[in-house]
Amino acid sequence: MILFEVAGGLGNQMFEYATARRLAAQGDGVLLADVYFLGLYLQPQRRYRLDKFQVQCRVVPWHHVWRYSPLEFMTRVMRRQLPAAIFKRLLAGAARRGVKSACCFRFDSYQPDLPKPALKKRKVAAERHFHFDPEVLSLSGDCLLVGYWQSEKYFADIASQLRTELQVKTPQQGQDEQMAARIRRSQSVSLHVRRGDKATTKDFNGSSSEYCARAVAWFRERLSSPVFFVFTDDWDWVRRNLPEAPDMVHVSHNGDDQEYEDLRLMSQCQNHIIAPSSFSWWAAWLNPNPDKLVLAPPHHRWLNFRHCDTSDVYPKSWVQLDDQ
Repeated sequence: MILFEVAGGLGNQMFEYATARRLAAQGDGVLLADVYFLGLYLQPQRRYRLDKFQVQCRVVPWHHVWRYSPLEFMTRVMRRQLPAAIFKRLLAGAARRGVKSACCFRFDSYQPDLPKPALKKRKVAAERHFHFDPEVLSLSGDCLLVGYWQSEKYFADIASQLRTELQVKTPQQGQDEQMAARIRRSQSVSLHVRRGDKATTKDFNGSSSEYCARAVAWFRERLSSPVFFVFTDDWDWVRRNLPEAPDMVHVSHNGDDQEYEDLRLMSQCQNHIIAPSSFSWWAAWLNPNPDKLVLAPPHHRWLNFRHCDTSDVYPKSWVQLDDQ
């Protein structure tokens, strides 16, 4: 039985589900989702979004973690019962004594010059570093999985299954259905512009105007009449840098609570220009066409954490285009 921690936005949740699904498939097939952490990290606000898809997992209450990590369960109880200031002091004091829940995201604390910590501690397996860790695929038995697991290598052998389960449950309607028909009629290229929090924090990178311009030019050199379908979280930036035109379509009708519809439309395009974003990563990956062309920023632009080796983040067939 696999219990996986759900954290981050839709793209992150898909990575977490895919890796957990792969491990559950080699065990008893039972997959459970713990959404507790979604209630803790509020900037930006995240919600459980896998319920919009045909996923094969069940959400469990916060206290279900007891079966995997009694220490994490007690940490959650104290967080619920104590004033925040007292809880933080107790947590810091326990950490100084070496008492700390194994249920924590730790990929950014990796030190390449030190021995690797154990992957699994009792029933908790936490991501040790950002790059692919082959030992993860050998995990067996009941396990609480904690990490982002951002590499196709964790789940490539169940790709067909995932492309079925990560389809939106409901049929396309209205403007989405009309846009999908327009996408099918053209040499469509999805262009995802990710700005928002990624453009303002030191740990991540937003889409740059240079990268977008080079990516558009790259496709215009290779396709006879490409039509770019633009998706973004910053329409003011897009209107300044990628103004609407017959071959530059702004897909702006879906609100923030319908981001899964945008992801579906992006995945229906023939080719893709992705941002340094797990959201457009999944839109491109869910396109089953083996002849698709996918452009991505250099892998080292994926994130800026020290000692994070991002060389496994893209499938080998994707083209990395310099954005400087």
